[in-house]
Amino acid sequence: MGLLKRQSDHKNHEALLDQVLYKVPGTDTLITWADVLEGILMCGSTGSGKSSGPGKFTAKAMLRAGFGGVVMCAKPDERARWQEYAQETGREQDLIIFNKASDLQFNFLQYELKRKGEGAGDIFNANNALMNLNDQNRQYQSGGSSNNEERFWDNSLRYLISMTILALTMANEEVSIYNMRKMVADSFTEEQADYYISLLSIISTKENIDQSTREEALKELEDMQETNYFLHTLYKVQSTDFKNKEDIEDVERLEDYWLREFAKLAERSRSIIVASFMGIVAPFMNRGILKRQFASGLSEELLPENIISKKKIVIVDFPIKEFGLAGIFASIIYKSLFQGAMERRCIEQETNPMPIFLWIDEAQNFLNPQVDTLFQATARSSWVSTVFITQNLNGLYHLMGSNQPQARAKSILGNLNLKFFASNSCFGTNSWASEMIGQHLVDLDNLSISKDMEFSKTKNQRLMHRVMPDHFTSFKTGRKANNYKVETIVFKAGKTWGKKKANYALVEFDQRK
Repeated sequence: MGLLKRQSDHKNHEALLDQVLYKVPGTDTLITWADVLEGILMCGSTGSGKSSGPGKFTAKAMLRAGFGGVVMCAKPDERARWQEYAQETGREQDLIIFNKASDLQFNFLQYELKRKGEGAGDIFNANNALMNLNDQNRQYQSGGSSNNEERFWDNSLRYLISMTILALTMANEEVSIYNMRKMVADSFTEEQADYYISLLSIISTKENIDQSTREEALKELEDMQETNYFLHTLYKVQSTDFKNKEDIEDVERLEDYWLREFAKLAERSRSIIVASFMGIVAPFMNRGILKRQFASGLSEELLPENIISKKKIVIVDFPIKEFGLAGIFASIIYKSLFQGAMERRCIEQETNPMPIFLWIDEAQNFLNPQVDTLFQATARSSWVSTVFITQNLNGLYHLMGSNQPQARAKSILGNLNLKFFASNSCFGTNSWASEMIGQHLVDLDNLSISKDMEFSKTKNQRLMHRVMPDHFTSFKTGRKANNYKVETIVFKAGKTWGKKKANYALVEFDQRK
């Protein structure tokens, strides 16, 4: 009976996906929930009307349908735009504004370790959240390129982070950026480690040692703990009477790493690893949004699971144009944890499931080649509609590094199946769109004139692009000069348009509606 019920629910859930979200303006083609869950891409030059045309139309349709979601803000006016959308669609009460003016906090490390689910508490996942920031920083600074040497240091950095989180967890200390930094900064050198081990030996040995010597060692150890957070944490772990075999093994791992491996590293190697770590956590130490709102504290309103259960719309309002790299870090932190939560979503266990959107205008500022490629490949099964709005392919290539950047960028875009192409002056983007829409046979008349001035006419057929690349340069871009009309090509594999059943359509969006 239980199996039959689950199968029945699954069929009902699939039927929900056939619900119509909107009809494409000027056509009879319907866009369903299922269509938008396959991902949406909107391309167009700056000022082409892609955000105020198809973007606005799609956003308001999702809000009217009751979708929850997350909005990444690249520009200062993005929050106000979505507040206007919410007001017009009756969703104002569902907005959660996460910005500098709010009192909301999101300690992403604590969230990953304390969240619900079987994977909660996995140090690898918390570690990965920090390493994603390392990747994003490299991507922002150098276009994402990396080499074998960088990957070697990344592995060393990853291990340092894991051992730091493990130590804090086992010591029952808060896992926060602040505590992690204190622990690494106070970690022992080889000389300090050897001295600490000698003190422990004096205190714990059963040999006949003068009591005053033992008391002096104990007093010195206590004094060291008061001034050294690393020792305070490590000694709490060592002093705990763990019974579980796995915990006992973890204590041994911590001792080996901090007192023998890391402490005995060559000075250059140690300094490189520590500098890399400090490079990640330094933005959280300075006065600003990262320290105030991401280094500690966890507001329930921001839990990604609430977006599913309560249909909330979280606006991550730390515009890159205002906050620079700190804004990127803030947005990427929430985006990556949101994506992880959505991947854990089980639609079959929900009684009234609703699609969730991830809305990213100026998407080139927020993409992570590995994370987003993997996420988008399975986003449909989690009922997440990813919406990327960007200018052109070149902006994405820049982020993909030196290893096959075009293939990696197109892999992400290939999984965004509903595409809108607005006015664009980028030849590469226009050619890509033209090639994707495809070719058809065109009848051509050839007229020849002989030397005796005799005319002859022949016909042949030639394969030509359905939409030539230069055609994208002539679309209307909205505003008063174009009667507020924005023209785009809309394309989706599996959809046909008009009486001729073409695989694309040229459509108009009214910026005033």
